[in-house]
Amino acid sequence: MQPTDTDATPNSVDTPRREGRSRIVVSYKGKRIAKYRLAKRKVMIGRRHDCDIRVNSRSASRHHAQIFTVLDDDYVLDLDSKNGTFVNSRRIKKHALKDGDVISIGGFDLAYTRETPTRD
Repeated sequence: MQPTDTDATPNSVDTPRREGRSRIVVSYKGKRIAKYRLAKRKVMIGRRHDCDIRVNSRSASRHHAQIFTVLDDDYVLDLDSKNGTFVNSRRIKKHALKDGDVISIGGFDLAYTRETPTRD
């Protein structure tokens, strides 16, 4: 995983998301290592190079989990990973994300922040 702020869109073209964007801040052992703006409707998480958010851990599957959007709601889906996907310390299969949720995969924490568009 590269320690830079970036869109989670480097590997594919997909349907754009709503105007208000959500973010994922990735931390390892309490240290922030990357921040991603979720700029498309499907974001792949795992240790393969083709993942939008790379989690460089042997405990993470190649394609471990996916964040996807339905209407205006974001969800995280475990992709039948061996070691599981956790949200707020609870193992999940599918979970509707809320502002402040923390997704844990292979020793990495991915903090979800939902941003809403400002109205002028």
